[in-house]
Amino acid sequence: MRNFPIAVAFVVLSLSTPVAAQELSALGQETATEAPAKPARVSALRAAMSEVAILRYRSALKLKAEQEKYWPAVANAFRALAREPEITEAAVRRFAPAVSPLLATLDDNQRQVAMSIAQRAGLSQYASMF
Repeated sequence: MRNFPIAVAFVVLSLSTPVAAQELSALGQETATEAPAKPARVSALRAAMSEVAILRYRSALKLKAEQEKYWPAVANAFRALAREPEITEAAVRRFAPAVSPLLATLDDNQRQVAMSIAQRAGLSQYASMF
């Protein structure tokens, strides 16, 4: 019984890959002409996947107590970036000030994790901005 939430989280995590997000976006476009209620469900699922990804990022970084105070701004920046129709350099620049204070406090191991997260999220081309 205790494994059920873990299984659900695993399924949701597996859906949160960039490929799944693209498929989800395509699904939302296809169903928009069929039924108006479907895109709302797609948006809700996309928002839930973003929240799961944000939780994964926080866990992967293994933040120290003194770094935790920077996390809410970073999480809000991730949420806002996820709502952008397209991730561009201008969008990343808008949210960079929220992320920079946390990045400045990361140790070498945490920086490697952060770079891995950025790479998996398709943001590695913007890493030089930080």
